[in-house]
Amino acid sequence: MSISEVKAALGEAHRLLDHGRTTTEGIGASLDDTAGLMLATLHDSRRAEAEKARQAIADAMREVKLTLRAIDAAQESGTEYGKVLG
Repeated sequence: MSISEVKAALGEAHRLLDHGRTTTEGIGASLDDTAGLMLATLHDSRRAEAEKARQAIADAMREVKLTLRAIDAAQESGTEYGKVLG
C-alpha cells in the first residue's frame, strides 16, 4: 500500500467516523428525550424494576458519551498519523 493509498484510507475512515458521530449524537438526543419521559414517569417509584430502568438508561447514556470519546480519539490518531506521513 502506498502512502497516498494510506492517506486516502485515513480520509475515508475520518469520513466514516463523522457519520458514526452524527448517528451516535442522534441516538444520544433520542435517549435524552426518552430518559426525561421515563424518569418523570418513574419519579416516585421505589420498585426494583424502576431502579433497574433508571440504571439501564444511565448506562446507555454513559455508553453514548464513551462512544463519542472513542470516535474523537480515533480521528485525532488518524489525523496525527496523516501528518507523520506528510
